[in-house]
Amino acid sequence: MEAIKKKLQAMKLERENALDRADETESQKKDAEMKLLAAEEEVNLLQKKHSEREHELEQCTIDLKNANATLEEKEKKAAEAEAEVAALNRRIQLLEEDLERAEERLKTASEKLEEASKAADESERLRKALEHKAQSEEERLDGLDQSLKEAQLLAEEADRKYDEVR
Repeated sequence: MEAIKKKLQAMKLERENALDRADETESQKKDAEMKLLAAEEEVNLLQKKHSEREHELEQCTIDLKNANATLEEKEKKAAEAEAEVAALNRRIQLLEEDLERAEERLKTASEKLEEASKAADESERLRKALEHKAQSEEERLDGLDQSLKEAQLLAEEADRKYDEVR
């Protein structure tokens, strides 16, 4: 921006210098008719340069406006991007907090699962022990049933022999 201002000042200075030279040419015209053609050519050249500089100034002004518009657009996009980044950072923070809570719940659930697994293992061990004991008792009961039957047979036989003896 400052470079453009300096350039504009330089161009103004150059323009003023050109005008000064044109004035000097006019005074020399009065003094020397012989240098008229050379002076007119120099004036035409200076006017052409002046026109070129004015055209360059107009082009620089247009370029400056375009650059400013582009800059504003870029700044707007940068602001939007910064807002989006801030929103994403907030979302990341919320997701991290959710993750922490989920990890805590997972830890609690894992602990409960481990306790339940231990309880299930203990129940399974107890079930097997009770099944084994029930099987042993059933075998003992079968043995006692067999003994009872034998004892009943013996008792019946004894009753029958007693009845015979009597």
